[in-house]
Amino acid sequence: MVGGQTENKIGIPTRRQFLSLIPFALFYAAAIILGDLEKAREMGALRSAGRFALCLCGGYAALVALCVLLSERDVIAAKIPFLAALHERRERPGRWYVYLVFAAVCLLGYLPYYLMYYPTWLNNDAVWQIEQALGMAERSNHHPYFHTLILKALFLAGYRLSGTYTGGAAFYTFVQIAVMAMVFAFFLYWLYREGTRWLWLVLALLFYAVLPINALLTICMGKDEFFTAALLVFAWMTAVLDPDAENVNDVGRMRRGRSAFGWMAYFAVGLLVCLLRSNGIFIFAGTALCLIFHKMRRQKGMKRKFPRRTFLCIACVFVCYLLWHGPVLRAMHVQPPDTIEGLTMPAQHLLCAYFKGGSLTEAEREMIERVMPPEGAEEYYNPRLFDPMKNYIREGGDQQAIADNKGEYLKLWLRVGLRNPLQYLVAQIRQTAGFWTYSVPDYEYVYGEYYTAENPLGIETQRKLFSYDSELAMHDYLMGFLDFYNRAWSLGLNTWLMVFCMAYAVYRGRNMMVFAPFVTLLLTLLLATPVYNEFRYAYGIFAAFPMLFHLTFGERAQAVQSCGEDGRIQGAVFTDGTDDEKMV
Repeated sequence: MVGGQTENKIGIPTRRQFLSLIPFALFYAAAIILGDLEKAREMGALRSAGRFALCLCGGYAALVALCVLLSERDVIAAKIPFLAALHERRERPGRWYVYLVFAAVCLLGYLPYYLMYYPTWLNNDAVWQIEQALGMAERSNHHPYFHTLILKALFLAGYRLSGTYTGGAAFYTFVQIAVMAMVFAFFLYWLYREGTRWLWLVLALLFYAVLPINALLTICMGKDEFFTAALLVFAWMTAVLDPDAENVNDVGRMRRGRSAFGWMAYFAVGLLVCLLRSNGIFIFAGTALCLIFHKMRRQKGMKRKFPRRTFLCIACVFVCYLLWHGPVLRAMHVQPPDTIEGLTMPAQHLLCAYFKGGSLTEAEREMIERVMPPEGAEEYYNPRLFDPMKNYIREGGDQQAIADNKGEYLKLWLRVGLRNPLQYLVAQIRQTAGFWTYSVPDYEYVYGEYYTAENPLGIETQRKLFSYDSELAMHDYLMGFLDFYNRAWSLGLNTWLMVFCMAYAVYRGRNMMVFAPFVTLLLTLLLATPVYNEFRYAYGIFAAFPMLFHLTFGERAQAVQSCGEDGRIQGAVFTDGTDDEKMV
């Protein structure tokens, strides 16, 4: 609609739009077929090919139909009296107390779980980190030591206040709950400022404050929540803020990016992403490459300043990360992770060929058996979970052989793979299927270690305010929710929804940068995940949906008219990110 006029008909997609959806239809078809290998084996190659073609055509038709309906929803809504009467979306003025209300609602949504399972849900990873913080175990970067230092500071602060380790765990957990409530409130406040209609704003509030999954992960003592908070803010900054923007005429960038605070915050959040998870550096690096490519493409044929702030931020993050993982950790005598920790996927490839009838020479078998003692090894092999075999190798194997002969074992992996591509493909699918296919054969690992793991610190559950009967009722409720979640949802469905958002963004010609951190997160899991279906590994994708849906399907307010001498916008345009703009 331009100048208040609307065409009262649904437009036909362009040739570019038709072609842009083909790769996404291929993804869905491949996910359906590869996600059910047993059925594909029973059907045979010819019937499986026909099934793939059917899924491809059906998926493509569904994508085209959905994209057309969503892109023409204003025309459709204009024909429905109730929808036509809805007010136009307008930016709302900022009110500090609105943010506090959102934060308070989220916090109140999490407190019952916190008080019911006080002081925390404690898994074995957190126990080990606490032991490191107290000097009871050797310092290790197996779990990022930067997070261990955060845990140490908060845990010891709680210990000094309460005089007990239980109090230390409770203080850490409460701070984590408060941080997550504030981060989620930030996105709710942003949606509020952007003019999101009340229905979707309320749904987003319920998503963050009421869904048990968000509450349960906030009371789990571990690195996942702080990392998720950093990842969400990093993705938002990557998509919405431009550290190099000088004014609102700068290709429609949001004026919030003008100040030095914007690029300093981008640097800080990017560094947190790198330091709070082992795969964080790869997520940051992948996003940085996408951002550089995006800026170079956008500047092609335009006379603009070199985006020095963006490149400076990226360079500073890499330098600080290298300093931390080099001289800083060595000075603190922090041990790096062992060799086998980062070799999940190549190890699973080789083990599948070794145990499942692959073609290996005697010398190749000897190289594998040097690392993994063959006696009784098969009972530890799990095609969907590498931890049992990893611990078996740690206890009785020789992973140092890999560290001392990296080149030889790389050649081993390549040689065996060339002769056994099918075994490698099967191993890859079974180790990662939970993250990209809708249906999985086993329940999803949503909560990790349930309640509080055994520990030498005397930390145990001490229910507050609620009765024992209330705890039993909560347990039944959570188990029912878990059962419902696994029947109706999955991590694979999260990926499918994200891919559909990407398809619609490409269809409409919108900025794709918001997806870069989440796509690289998914790629790191496909390359190295030790568990095929662990919810917390991909929690960032799930928690980002309100932001992704708004940036993908919603109209965004961008100032594309002139800016007055006082820096205020002289005219505002609501645009969907394409060439078609709607004047308000």
